[in-house]
Amino acid sequence: MWTTRRKVGVVAATITLTGCSLLVHFNDAPDSCADGGCPDAPASRDGGTDSQPDPCIALADGALCGYAGGCQCQYCNGGVCSDTKACPQGFNWEAGVDIARCCNGLPVLTNTNANCGVCGIECATAGVTSAQDCELLSGHYQCVDCAANNECWSGCCAIDTTPYHCSESDCNTGACVAGLCPAPSTCVAGASAPNYCTYD
Repeated sequence: MWTTRRKVGVVAATITLTGCSLLVHFNDAPDSCADGGCPDAPASRDGGTDSQPDPCIALADGALCGYAGGCQCQYCNGGVCSDTKACPQGFNWEAGVDIARCCNGLPVLTNTNANCGVCGIECATAGVTSAQDCELLSGHYQCVDCAANNECWSGCCAIDTTPYHCSESDCNTGACVAGLCPAPSTCVAGASAPNYCTYD
């Protein structure tokens, strides 16, 4: 009899702990909203009770108010954090991991040839003199090993640093070109380093 009760107690404790871990994970998720200015989502949304007011009381309809996971964000509607739809392009879905971004509604890492540095920058791997590769260059991911301007996504193969790389610049002046970086990212002029696109 004692053994049976003990097993039931262990199962109940396990279920309780599992429930807690899910609640903690949900409440921690809005910290991933670093780039969207996302306030904490109310804990009461998981069915519990909480004195915390819904963040949408102070936000306009359509404002980002929570992160639901899988590049799905929550938005205010009628004073309640209730609408769920795709997160904004470039949304940082994992706090502390700058390359964890939502690209076209999918959670990806922006250190690949398909999304190099930011969403939408593709490194040419076919039909070029030499295949490009997304690599860290002065602390930022860039398409390296270009051979000509017309082989770069940006129209500029910078040869002022090695390895040669596709630059977010005017190839004649080295200045950032407005609108060249895929929106909503912007170009930052590197200090003694190559220019780069960023969401910061």
